[in-house]
Amino acid sequence: MEDVVVYMIGLASIIVTISALWYLFQTVRIMWGYSSLLAITAVLFSPFVHIFFYFMPKDVFGPYEKVMFKRYFLSIGAIFVLGILAAIVVPSIEESSSNDVVGEVDSSEPWEWDIRSENQEESLALAQTDYDDDKAAQLHYEAIYQVHPDIESLMNSSDFATWSQDGSVEDRENISRILKEGTAAEVIYIFSAFKKDLEKQRAYEYQVKRDNAQAIAQIEYQEKQNRELESYKAQAQRELSRQQEQQLSTQATVQYSASQEPSKRNLTYSERQERDKLKAILSKPVKGSNGDLTRSQREALVALETGQPMPSHSQNTGGAMPASRPTPNNMASCDGAGCWGTDGTRYNKGAGETYFPSTGGVCQNIGGQMQCN
Repeated sequence: MEDVVVYMIGLASIIVTISALWYLFQTVRIMWGYSSLLAITAVLFSPFVHIFFYFMPKDVFGPYEKVMFKRYFLSIGAIFVLGILAAIVVPSIEESSSNDVVGEVDSSEPWEWDIRSENQEESLALAQTDYDDDKAAQLHYEAIYQVHPDIESLMNSSDFATWSQDGSVEDRENISRILKEGTAAEVIYIFSAFKKDLEKQRAYEYQVKRDNAQAIAQIEYQEKQNRELESYKAQAQRELSRQQEQQLSTQATVQYSASQEPSKRNLTYSERQERDKLKAILSKPVKGSNGDLTRSQREALVALETGQPMPSHSQNTGGAMPASRPTPNNMASCDGAGCWGTDGTRYNKGAGETYFPSTGGVCQNIGGQMQCN
C-alpha cells in the first residue's frame, strides 16, 4: 500500500510539473506581446512577475489570457501541495518500514546466523524448545530442516568433513559436540557458517582459475607477439640481404660497364688535351682525298669518341692511303699515358688497346707490338 501511495504522488508530480511548464510557456508568450523585457524577467523570476503582471492595469487582456494565467497559478499551487504531501508521507512510510525490519530481528539470539525461512518467529520458537520428549525432538529437527533442507547431503559431503577438521582443536570439539547434542540454533549456525565459508572458498577458487586463465592467455598472446616480431625481423633481414645483393650486383654492373667503356671514365687534364689534339689531327683530310676523311680516319675518330676498338681490317676504300700495312713496332716501355717504341716513337694511349703514335695514324697493341694504319 505504501508503494502505491508513493507511486501516485510521483506520477501526480510529473503530470503537474509538465502542465506548469506548458502554462509557463503560454503566459510568457502572452507577456512577450506586451513587453519582451518583461517576458524575459518573468522567466527568471516566475511566478512573482506573473502575479504582478496579472494584477497590473492593462488596456487589452482577454478571457483566454486570464485562463492561461489562472491555470499556471493553479499548477504552481499543486506542485507546492504535492511537495508538502511528499515531505510528510514519504518519511512516515520509511519510518514504518524501518520499524518492521527491526521487529523481525531477534536481538536476544547470541549466535550470528541467518535463518532463511519464510516464518522467522516460528523457526526461533522451534530452535529454543527443549527436546525432552519425542515431540520436542521432532520440533528440533523441523527447525533445522526448515532452514537447511539439504542438511543430510551437507553432513555426508567431503567438503563439510574437510571444513570441520580445518579449525583449531577447540573448534573441532565444539562442532563435534553441537552435531551430537547441540540445540537447533547451534546446528543451524554451524551449517550456515559452513555454507558461507564454502561459498567464499568456491568464489576464491573461481577467481584463482580466472586469474590463471588470464595469465595463460596473456602469456600466449605475448608469445604470439614475439613470434610475429621474430618473423618480421627475419623478413626484414631477408629484404635487407636482398637489397644488399642487388646493390652489389648493380655496383658490379656499373664497374663492368666502366671497364668495358673506358671512354666514359673521368680523364685527366693531360689526357683530355691529348685526345683533343688527336681529334684535330684525325679531322684534317689527307692529301689526295678530295677534302674527305678516309675510312681509317673516320674509324679512328669513332674509336676515340666511343672507346671501342677499331675494326681489324685495314683496307682503305677511299683510295688515298696506300694498301700496304706498316711494319709492327715493338714496345720498349709503357706507362699510364701510353708506350714508347724501340725506335723512339711515342704511342699515346686511347680507348682499350688503341694508341695514337706521335707520327700520326692509329695503332693497336697486339702482343706488345703496335699494328698501325
